[in-house]
Amino acid sequence: MPFAPTIAHDAGLRTVRGHLAEAAAYALELRSRPADRRGEGYTEDVRSAVDFIHEFSAIEDALTRAARPIDEAPESRGGRGNRQDQGGPDLRSLGQRVVEAEGFDEWQNGRRDRAFSTEVRTLIGSYTTGAYDTNSDAWLPVMSRSLNTPSLQRRRPFLRDLIGVQPTGLASFAYMTESAATTYETGAATTSEGSAKAEVVMLFTPADAPARKITAWIPVTDEMLKDAPTLRGYIDARLEYMLLIREEAQVYNGNGTAPNLQGLKTCTNVQTQSAVTGDFPATIAAAIAKVENVDGDADGVACNPIDYWTAVAKRYSTQFDNSGQGNAPSSQAGITWGLPAIRTRALASGAAMVAAWRMGATIFEREGVNIKVGDQHSDNFVKNITVILAEERVALPIWRGDYFVDVTAPTS
Repeated sequence: MPFAPTIAHDAGLRTVRGHLAEAAAYALELRSRPADRRGEGYTEDVRSAVDFIHEFSAIEDALTRAARPIDEAPESRGGRGNRQDQGGPDLRSLGQRVVEAEGFDEWQNGRRDRAFSTEVRTLIGSYTTGAYDTNSDAWLPVMSRSLNTPSLQRRRPFLRDLIGVQPTGLASFAYMTESAATTYETGAATTSEGSAKAEVVMLFTPADAPARKITAWIPVTDEMLKDAPTLRGYIDARLEYMLLIREEAQVYNGNGTAPNLQGLKTCTNVQTQSAVTGDFPATIAAAIAKVENVDGDADGVACNPIDYWTAVAKRYSTQFDNSGQGNAPSSQAGITWGLPAIRTRALASGAAMVAAWRMGATIFEREGVNIKVGDQHSDNFVKNITVILAEERVALPIWRGDYFVDVTAPTS
């Protein structure tokens, strides 16, 4: 039955505490009552006990403060919460301790333990067809409920590892580039005593690198996240990896038209190098020479994985493989002349880039990779669908386009 004792208007602190103790005991009895004994009025009984505890805990708290001597006021000792944190006595009233007890909110809202149930469906593409299939058999309960952790793709080096990354608070990064640097840098001259000093020319061009957003999201049911404990972590890592793949494609080949970045291949003043027929190392060497010829210092090579390993594995009778005896490991550094090689699908087969990467450009992160989770999209809330979203914002100022050489690499 509902808990509703009669309380006099002039009830004292002891009386109020007595009734609160009764209400607390009644609440505990309700909470421990088996489901088959709760009856139709159970919800009303719970609500009456909760309402009484909330209302009279406030009354008790007020009476407690009124009865406390001035020198015992919580404000004079740093506040009730602070006093407790410092190891003093618990000055909370009985009602306050009840409503702040662990699990009270869940009990108040009628939440009780339920048997675990499995929903055999997923919003993740089927592993058999790769299609978006709401009846996929990818996560049947009979399977392992965890992912094979080593199967998560290892993060490989990216172009950002050559270029370098810095944070920024700007939505658009304005900067200056020097135009025709190699043309005018020879303007210094020897000067005779008493003669006019040599005047030189430096041309600057204003440029702008807006921060562009790269995003990816995937819908997953709540049941999916519970059925496979490692699924959330796996998805987070895969979404981040997808962002890096798209970022790398933009850094290399973006056309500069919003919402795209201005990529290195299509930037102003980029140099080119045609393939030396059948000779990958010689082609890379020619590109390195072009970087040095504009006062750059080549510090890396980017190329397609197929082209790289084809060049490494190629056999010569008298060179690069220790006279036919086989020396493949050392030849890996040899084909790029000791420079680190970023092997990436962002470059198609037959393309490569040699550059003074750190001197020539910088990736500015307006926002690093963020992973967000929510159910606000569309009718996801009523369908128990969770959206996992990954996004980042980056800008790419290119300081010297001529520090980059677009290479046509031999494919065989």
